[in-house]
Amino acid sequence: MKKFRYRIRFKDRVGMVRDVSEAVASCGANILSLSVKQGEIYIYLEPIPDLKLKDILEKIRNIKDVYELTPVEWLPHELAQQHLLTVINSVEEGIISVNKNLIITTCNNKASIFLGYDYPPMGQSIKAISDFPDEIIKNIEKGKSIEQKEIVLTTPKGPLRVMLNVKPIFDDKGLADGAVITLRKMSDVRRLAHSLTRPVMITFEDIIYKSKKMKEIVELAKTVSKGDSTILLRGESGTGKELFARAIHMESERRDYPFVAVNCAAIPDTLLESELFGYADGTFTGARRGGRPGLFEFAHHGTIFLDEIAEIPPHIQVKLLRVLQENSVRRLGEMEEIRIDVRVIAATNRPLEEMIVRGDFRQDLFYRLNVIPIFIPPLREHKEDIPVLVDYFIKKFNIKFNKSIQGIAPNALEYLLHYDWPGNIRELENVMERAMNLCKKDIITEKEIIINSPTFFNPTSGKYFQLKDIVNETEKEALIRALSQGKSARKAAKILGVSHTTVIKKMKKYGISLND
Repeated sequence: MKKFRYRIRFKDRVGMVRDVSEAVASCGANILSLSVKQGEIYIYLEPIPDLKLKDILEKIRNIKDVYELTPVEWLPHELAQQHLLTVINSVEEGIISVNKNLIITTCNNKASIFLGYDYPPMGQSIKAISDFPDEIIKNIEKGKSIEQKEIVLTTPKGPLRVMLNVKPIFDDKGLADGAVITLRKMSDVRRLAHSLTRPVMITFEDIIYKSKKMKEIVELAKTVSKGDSTILLRGESGTGKELFARAIHMESERRDYPFVAVNCAAIPDTLLESELFGYADGTFTGARRGGRPGLFEFAHHGTIFLDEIAEIPPHIQVKLLRVLQENSVRRLGEMEEIRIDVRVIAATNRPLEEMIVRGDFRQDLFYRLNVIPIFIPPLREHKEDIPVLVDYFIKKFNIKFNKSIQGIAPNALEYLLHYDWPGNIRELENVMERAMNLCKKDIITEKEIIINSPTFFNPTSGKYFQLKDIVNETEKEALIRALSQGKSARKAAKILGVSHTTVIKKMKKYGISLND
């Protein structure tokens, strides 16, 4: 038994399709498919014995005005369908089309995988083969579009988050006649967004140093970059902790995935939880419709850098600890856990050990973060790096300001070497930028080096105080006065114009009680 496709060429005239159909029917056979073009008819015959096929072909050849009968591989519409399937199977999105009864008429390979099928579930109802939300089904039935809707599909491998789009199909009367649904994995969406918005990343080649101390630290950071363990960067403000975090990411196997930097101190406590972990639709007033993924989800397969980790409030510390333990996050307002693959690099300039003693930082979270501690020294402990840093900043600002300054005078460099740099490399960069703006010749001199030293000289005691010490003493004194006047933490907070929580934190910080 064989089934054949044929092309019939003829001189165009009325009744040719009828004559061909009668020739096939007279031999007791059926035409499975037929298409007509000007001067051509394509037929697809059902399986028939060779003798019967021979009779049919002979009758067709003898039809008036037929001058060619040739076997073909595909009918035109079958060839077009094969081309279409090749195209839709080559894309990364899952593509499904349904008719007005929600029966699947097209389904590419990617969509089959998303739905958990080894083959396209053609001819089945979309209601029966997947757990699309009722809202999606109703919109398809009403002929309404849906754009960039995040949903969760249940698959044999577990829950799968996808970005869904729906485009309705209308008949010639303008009535809904089905829809085309496209699906894309959320992890692919985030990776695409990262590739389009990815900033220029820092590598270890961009860290400027020549001292033995910094060389040892860079070598340690390069070594631990290869693994996935959590890293805690310790060091004063301005020492380059984020620089190291970015370099570690670029040295790792995660370099092609997102690097997400979060300044925990810059985000209000009320927003930090939703920023880190995301939220479900309608979780709170002002929440984006459809919900929103958190930064941990966006960093999937990549690295998240939690700067100023000591500023995270206690209730978020608990949730962060769970994320580190379980490798999963739960959006605000949702019960479902979302699996994530993220490397965490944290940083702080605060004494976490002291904060643990005061009860401001969880000990168990500290142990989770402190798997690989890297201590970045202040600039005053590796002053031999100042000359190479100065040369680097001169080259950098020459490009920025379109200047051609050649270097720095020896006495000006000596001045820089004798300063203690409480603001570290960031302060040195600011001083050099100021000097480059002021310099009118080829060489930076001592008069262009202006340092606004954050020290305070007390002539009565003959002692210098760091600016942070002055701030702390002033803050402590104001707090004691407010507590003395208000007689309670809440009234003291009102007097100082801060929150009750802030007053409690400051009391713990300075060891102040109401009895004092």
